[in-house]
Amino acid sequence: MMYAKLALRNVKRSAKDYAIYFATLSLTATLLCAFLSLGFSSDIIGMTENMSMLTSGILALSVLVALIASFVIRYAVRFMLGQRKREFATYEILGMELRSIQRLFLIENILIGAGAFLIGIVLGSGLSGLLAIFVKSIFHTPHNYSVYFSLKAVLVTMLLFALMYGSGLIQAA
Repeated sequence: MMYAKLALRNVKRSAKDYAIYFATLSLTATLLCAFLSLGFSSDIIGMTENMSMLTSGILALSVLVALIASFVIRYAVRFMLGQRKREFATYEILGMELRSIQRLFLIENILIGAGAFLIGIVLGSGLSGLLAIFVKSIFHTPHNYSVYFSLKAVLVTMLLFALMYGSGLIQAA
């Protein structure tokens, strides 16, 4: 519990440093959720018989976005470690074990990732409606804006996000 409080305080204090990192994670989660919601939408799938190819393409694109984002995460984590080298050295001098410092940094990253994921899900659900309008206009189908929220899309987004985020953190270590 003490580490969680310290991690939350560190995230608040380093908010300026984490802002771009957080925005990148949120944008990635938004894109993943929007594309997957569109791919799992019954309206879009029902427009033509060959829409399974679109769904497969959207899933492949989402995996590609997650793969590219894992490299960005790796770079950002290494950058943050470099920025906070002195702070972590101070913790070590004060007697904190290396394992505890690593746990603290991991908790901070989990807090940032969870927040970015939640914001990404909300924004992605909204963006999926705009993407659906775009796809429907291509096929000359009547369209109006509606939010596409798909539990299946959220779960796949969560899986891809966790793999992407975990891979980025592990590669940075």
